[in-house]
Amino acid sequence: MVRVSIIGASGLVGECLIRALLGHPQCTIALLVSDHAAGRKISDLLPPLRGEIDAVTVSASVDEVANASDVVFTAKKGSETFAVVPGLIKAGVKVIDIGGEFRFKDPATYEEWYKEPHQCKNLLADAVYGLPELFKEQIKAAKLVGNPGCYVTSATLALAPLIAEDLIETDGLIIDAYSGLSGAGRQFNQKLSNLFVDIDSNMRAYSVGVHRHTPEIEQSLSFVAKKPVKVTFVPHLVPLDRGILTTAFARPRPGVTSEKLIEGMRRFYSQKEAPFVRVLDTVGEVAINNTVRSNYCDISAQLIERTQQVVISSTLDNLVKGAAGQALQNLNLMCGFDETMGLKGRTL
Repeated sequence: MVRVSIIGASGLVGECLIRALLGHPQCTIALLVSDHAAGRKISDLLPPLRGEIDAVTVSASVDEVANASDVVFTAKKGSETFAVVPGLIKAGVKVIDIGGEFRFKDPATYEEWYKEPHQCKNLLADAVYGLPELFKEQIKAAKLVGNPGCYVTSATLALAPLIAEDLIETDGLIIDAYSGLSGAGRQFNQKLSNLFVDIDSNMRAYSVGVHRHTPEIEQSLSFVAKKPVKVTFVPHLVPLDRGILTTAFARPRPGVTSEKLIEGMRRFYSQKEAPFVRVLDTVGEVAINNTVRSNYCDISAQLIERTQQVVISSTLDNLVKGAAGQALQNLNLMCGFDETMGLKGRTL
């Protein structure tokens, strides 16, 4: 059995990770680390887990976590992540970081968008970007994985096949994305104003032009295009608890039809052996409720002939395929398990 610990276990992603691990036949939960709530039962902190797990959260040193674990999920941010990851890697533990600290190859990009120094630049060369549909073989050999952002996963899985198949122009890409409130985390966010009374029967754009997932989307799409790609990314907050719906707009290459767009998506993901990407026949079929509490991402595309505009749509659960489910998918690859283990036939 693989011993798995979670640093930052009491957050929304931590809760989803625990649910996923409880149904995994080859994993056992070693430590649930939560400094602010150490000594309390996780089922008291997260009441939906009552009757599922009796573990007590702990405050543990890096050495204590390393000695108890084969794989560690780090669900913290910034300096808290930088303080633990080097010691875990040095001890031979595999690390899957849920935050943004190991997603970028260039530390200057992190520092520009996250507004703080990158304290583990020496680890970036060996860190692997954890999007299995693009980097499966690298993930299998990785010791450190930077789990992708939720918006990034949704946008990249929708646009990557059309770029790779040379079906759309890469200039002028526009990405509109709509996320449920859980994307802001468990704590109240003053900047986003994510209280129910503020967002009920309401929706709005936020972080326009400055959202941290923008350079991450550009990094992923540039890898596929084999040249620099810039995007206009506009995220929105909507009155849902979870889920993301992304709609992107692009110009078609000459001769492209809706049928060719769908064929290109299916061909790309068939070659990639992507068990959690479902290509649908029409954009109108892409709906949040069809992916919530699952590790699936549904995508589709169509050409509006009158305006010669390609509309690409995708949806996923921001806490599952956008975070914890994808992290477990990465664990499966890193440990040599079937990629889908613990993730199919279950609600998370």
